[in-house]
Amino acid sequence: MYQLVRVTVAALLIAQHEIGSAAESAGDIYPSKPIRFLVGFPPGGGNDTLARMVGQKLSEQIGKPVVIDNRPGAGGNLAAQLTASAPPDGHTILMISSSHPIQGLLKKGLPYDPIADFSGVAQLVVYRSVLVTHPGVQAGSVRDLIALMKSRPGQINFVSSGNGSGSHLAGELFKSAAHVDMTHVPYKGTAQAITDLIGGRVQLMFAPVQPVIPHVQAGKLRALGVTSRNRSRIMPEVPSISEAGLPAYEFVGWYGILAPAHTPKPRLQKLNAEVVKILSLPDMTEKLHAEDMDIVRAPPEQLDGVGKADLAKWTRIVRETGIKAE
Repeated sequence: MYQLVRVTVAALLIAQHEIGSAAESAGDIYPSKPIRFLVGFPPGGGNDTLARMVGQKLSEQIGKPVVIDNRPGAGGNLAAQLTASAPPDGHTILMISSSHPIQGLLKKGLPYDPIADFSGVAQLVVYRSVLVTHPGVQAGSVRDLIALMKSRPGQINFVSSGNGSGSHLAGELFKSAAHVDMTHVPYKGTAQAITDLIGGRVQLMFAPVQPVIPHVQAGKLRALGVTSRNRSRIMPEVPSISEAGLPAYEFVGWYGILAPAHTPKPRLQKLNAEVVKILSLPDMTEKLHAEDMDIVRAPPEQLDGVGKADLAKWTRIVRETGIKAE
């Protein structure tokens, strides 16, 4: 009798453990609800467009809605703050660009740490810009432009899509590498900046490749060099800035996806695997290459490493130039 009761109790304990394990596994199904995909800029920009491309296909693959949540404000910092304070369960993610890791260098009193408060999901693409001038600028090459700037310190204006933007940082890096002085004129977007550049109200810009190609072909702008070490696949006739007279120069931007810090690693890995699948789809490859973007397929840890490396690089440059995003 004693042995029978003992066996029965053991069987009950085993059964309870199996039920508990099954319940635990069921509760750990991921994703278990819609994923909120935060974008720190209005609809229509580069961050938003790429988020929507990825988000739609991610929803199809995981069988759950992926809701694009545009929260423009403070140069993307509002959306970043919302992500940093969200539950670290993998149901909130953030689209970022290469300016994200250095926001703490550019803005005082940032309410989050751009590195410590996030975990990488996936780096998506890297992209180059192109140095374009108004045709009235008396410089037919990068070397000519540097010589002109040195003869007229502070008198040449470069326009950007905003303080702390990629076009701003590319220009500051050029100043540092070439040891020249030019004046930054920030705008609130790429379109208006390009319009005023064509109109001759400013002299040059480090612009995204795709929007300026028609203006270069029409003779309204002059392309002197691309910011990456490799030439552009859609403007192959334009040399890199490094081969055109400034060997130390290289600036490439990138886009990536972050989650709140302490998001479970298995969930980061699942998201990463789904994103890598998306980036390998033929239609995605075609669209991204048409935008002159180079696709990245790498584990989550790579994005964490890229962010830390960029922070170290720009800490030095910010100290040298004193640039701010305010």
